[in-house]
Amino acid sequence: MEDLTNGLNNEVVLAMRESREKRVRLWSFEVKLLINRSNAREAYYQAVSNCSWSNMGYLVAGEIEGPDTLKELRILYAMHGIGLIKLDPKTPSESQIVIPARERIELEWGMCSRLAEENKDYRMFMKRVRQFFQTGDLDA
Repeated sequence: MEDLTNGLNNEVVLAMRESREKRVRLWSFEVKLLINRSNAREAYYQAVSNCSWSNMGYLVAGEIEGPDTLKELRILYAMHGIGLIKLDPKTPSESQIVIPARERIELEWGMCSRLAEENKDYRMFMKRVRQFFQTGDLDA
């Protein structure tokens, strides 16, 4: 979860709250050890399926094998907008965004509801999102 109000003046944040302006962006990540030509589509479509509740979806790979793999992922990106991150497992903060995700402005709240019914961890995540909307505090 990314707080889009971080660093903004408190009066501006309060005004945004009252105006119902967007204050948060939800991210999803589908992580794979290896993506190659033979599993690229399957991995990508898992990321597509698992990002329906988020604004930004990424497929994350420890290793991306072969130039045809990247070409296939770029084609799939054009259709679905899921980005690609090359993970640096030793220093995650040094990971590289290979293909930036395309932001979805609106969330699919019906899918969020279904996931919250089926998954306790996701339900707790949604509780944190709700608390953020209520308090503006990410640590609530």
